Amino acid sequence: MKKILYIIPGLQESCDSKPYQLLADAAKDKSYTVICKNVDWEKPLSIQIFAVPRDAVVFGFSLGAILAWLIAQKHPIQQLILASMTPHYSFTDPKIHKAFVKLMGVDFVDDVIHRLKPKHRAKKQTVLYGDREHEKGDALIPQTGHRLNKRYVEAVMQLL
Repeated sequence: MKKILYIIPGLQESCDSKPYQLLADAAKDKSYTVICKNVDWEKPLSIQIFAVPRDAVVFGFSLGAILAWLIAQKHPIQQLILASMTPHYSFTDPKIHKAFVKLMGVDFVDDVIHRLKPKHRAKKQTVLYGDREHEKGDALIPQTGHRLNKRYVEAVMQLL
């Protein structure tokens, strides 16, 4: 079976940035085919959903994890890794909602609110957060905030 890892960077980040390259290189060392997908943050996430094979692993960071979840809603996948995922409540909490609308635009935020469902079709899901983010997850990455770093990459590699 061919092992495939899709990587979806966070807001204003790119597949070309060092942390995502570190993750890609580590996955390739484990014989994964790596496909990194940049997000167009000017467009709603729902129109950026792409097809993935059933045996794929999809990794998303921050708002990229929201796109990863949307992909898993539509396509059955092997594993979904949500790293520092922007919490669902962020889109409906009045104070945070206002800030998101200012940052991303009302169309972007409304798209997430209307499209994000509580269930997806991934066989396995793991939620990771940095221990300094004060969120609950399946694993907390020590000495880490909301940033993909070497510790984060090492934790992801243990899941693959």
